[in-house]
Amino acid sequence: MSGGTEAGARLARWDRRLRMVLLHLAGPAVRARVDADDLVQEVYLRALSRPEAWPEDDAALGRYLTAIARHVVVDVVRAARAAKRDGRVETLDRDTWTRAGATPAAVTAGPATRASGGEVSRRMAQAFLALSPEHRRVIGLRQFEGLSARETAARMGRGETAVHSLYRRALGAWETALGEDDDV
Repeated sequence: MSGGTEAGARLARWDRRLRMVLLHLAGPAVRARVDADDLVQEVYLRALSRPEAWPEDDAALGRYLTAIARHVVVDVVRAARAAKRDGRVETLDRDTWTRAGATPAAVTAGPATRASGGEVSRRMAQAFLALSPEHRRVIGLRQFEGLSARETAARMGRGETAVHSLYRRALGAWETALGEDDDV
C-alpha cells in the first residue's frame, strides 16, 4: 500500500458499506453497548495497522474489511460476556474490547465520518433494522458479505432457488421501507 492518502481514500470508498456490514453483524445487544462509529473506527485501525495485508483488488478489500468487522464484533461480544459475568451490564468502555492498539488522532469526527453519518445512512440503517430477521440475514450474507446464492443457501439451510426469491423479496421490502420515491 503506498501512501496514507491513498489508503484513506480506499477506506473511504467502503465506509457506507462497512457501516451496513457492521449493522448486519452486530446484534441489538452489541448496538446497545457500543457506538457504531467506534466499531467502524476499530475496523479501520486494525486494517491500517497492517496495510501490507491489503488486497489490491477493491472487491477483495471489501471482503478483507468484512472479515475484520466480524472479528471486531466477536471481540465486543466477548467483552460484553465478561462484563456480564463481572456484574457490569452498561455500555462497554472502548478499552475493554479494542485490540488495534491505537487511539484516534482527533477526538472529533472527521469530514468522512460526518458525511457518512448523514441522513441517507441513518435512513438506510433504520429501514434495514425494520426488515424481518430473515430479510436482514439474506441481505447481509449476499450483499454485505458478498456470498454467492449457493453459499448463502448453505448458511441458511435453504435451497439456492429459495435464496434467490428471498433475496429479491428482501431487497423489495428494504426499498419499500426507504420510500419508493426517494433515490437513496
